[in-house]
Amino acid sequence: MSIKYRLILSYIGMIVIPIIFIIVINFTFGFFLFEEKESLFDRFNPGKKVGQYLEKSKDIDRKINIAILEDKEKLMEKTYIKSLEEELKELHSGVIIRKDGELLYISEELKNLVNLDKLPAFKENYNRKKYIEYNEEYAVDNQIDYYLNGSEVSFFLVSNIGTLRQELKKIGTISTISIIGILIMTTLILTYSVYKDIIKSIVKLRYATNEMKNGNLNYEIKKHLNDEIGELSSAFEEMRLKLKHSLEVQRKYEENRKNLISNISHDLKTPIMSINGYIEGIKDGIADSPEKMNKYIDTIYQKSKDMELLINELFLFSRLDLEKEEFNFQTIDIIEFLKFSVEDLSFDLEKIYGKIDLSYECEPVFVKTDLQKLKRVVMNIVGNAIKYKREVPLIINIGVKKLENKIIVEIRDNGKGISKENLPFIFDRFYRADKSRNTSVVGSGLGLAISKQIIEKHDGEIWVESENNSGTSIFFSLKENRGGEANHEENIDY
Repeated sequence: MSIKYRLILSYIGMIVIPIIFIIVINFTFGFFLFEEKESLFDRFNPGKKVGQYLEKSKDIDRKINIAILEDKEKLMEKTYIKSLEEELKELHSGVIIRKDGELLYISEELKNLVNLDKLPAFKENYNRKKYIEYNEEYAVDNQIDYYLNGSEVSFFLVSNIGTLRQELKKIGTISTISIIGILIMTTLILTYSVYKDIIKSIVKLRYATNEMKNGNLNYEIKKHLNDEIGELSSAFEEMRLKLKHSLEVQRKYEENRKNLISNISHDLKTPIMSINGYIEGIKDGIADSPEKMNKYIDTIYQKSKDMELLINELFLFSRLDLEKEEFNFQTIDIIEFLKFSVEDLSFDLEKIYGKIDLSYECEPVFVKTDLQKLKRVVMNIVGNAIKYKREVPLIINIGVKKLENKIIVEIRDNGKGISKENLPFIFDRFYRADKSRNTSVVGSGLGLAISKQIIEKHDGEIWVESENNSGTSIFFSLKENRGGEANHEENIDY
């Protein structure tokens, strides 16, 4: 859940949970601690308290009126008055009886507190809100006037407003503190629950970033929650993996750079040393006949050509690797292209008693390619087969197959083959299965690496299948250009 929705639910909970909590406490404590019909809410409800006060006051009024109708003398009895006072205690009220203007009875609670001169006169319309004490803490709740044996009797019910106010204030204070306490407790619990998960994720993320800062890119950043911080953790994990991959690539590039310098130094050093040796031989007069001189000069020329080939291939590979080599794509019939290639290669193979054949399922088959670059790929693969041939006559078979929208070209030979441990590396630059870099096998060591770069620039793939002493098959794929015959140029120079 996202942090946004968790906060919204938290705020809703801060309102709903206290209400539920108050209701639960109301019923629970009301049932166990108070009277069966009185709940905690009633106990600490000021409005309810005032309502009870008024109801009780009316009830006592009714009793007094009934007593007047039945027996007026009863109101003068002390036992009856005492019973009324017991009921009036919880209302903080008392009784005052006046007869013919003289005070006949006053409750203990009202003595020395009530200004008797302010009591309403007999049959005077009294005001319930009219205070009769100077500090306005008492008020007449009811006045009952009647005649008893020719005397004027006034029966007053007087309430202690100050005490009632204090009780109501106390109830209000308790209610307010309880509600505030429940709100604070609910807020703390909900805030902590949200805070705990967020902080836990942030702490883990901070620890992971410190590990990355200290160079430990193997520390996995695990996603803790499905929220914004979880998405941030996933982004950091993705960044970590990319950074780790980038550093690994950089390390490999550094190793390749060192190997490249080492390989170039080795491959250039051999022909240079050979050239220097033959030149010294000429200078020292060892080539003392025209035949020896021609042989020395031919050797020097061949070694310089080998150096030129190495430098040219290195330059091409560098441009391909930096994506600075331009490609001139055109639509060709690959069957026609391979026919011409087989015809050209046949002359070279005949010199070593070799043979090359072409097989295909159908023609024409159109692809979009850079013709000169594709020629180089075929020449590099066939040249590699010639370098590593066995003592038996070399046989090379080129096959073409269609697979969905791809054209698969296989160039298979019956040469020495490649061991399984060397197969993954044959497209690496300067890689040779012969670790001693035997100079009896002439070449730059870049041919297959260049071929891989060229095929990949055609959005194709190149791979190899081989076993020791069982020959080698090198495959490469190109995208078929359907409808290419409309763009096919008839006079392409293969």
